[in-house]
Amino acid sequence: MLANHSPPPRGSGKAAVLILGIVALMMVTIFVGFNLYHADTLHEQQSGQVEPTDAPKGPKDLQTPPVQPR
Repeated sequence: MLANHSPPPRGSGKAAVLILGIVALMMVTIFVGFNLYHADTLHEQQSGQVEPTDAPKGPKDLQTPPVQPR
């Protein structure tokens, strides 16, 4: 029974390589994109800029230091 087995057509092998190439390209693109985003936010943090969406919104915001009792 195994002697009658024929290999898959060459087109399916090319398609598999193409799919793997596309997936690898997507992974590299996402990795580079996250690194660029991280570098940008790190530069903003080190320069002292604060995004308006990250700014504290009230006294109970977890980003504000705790209020010291008097």
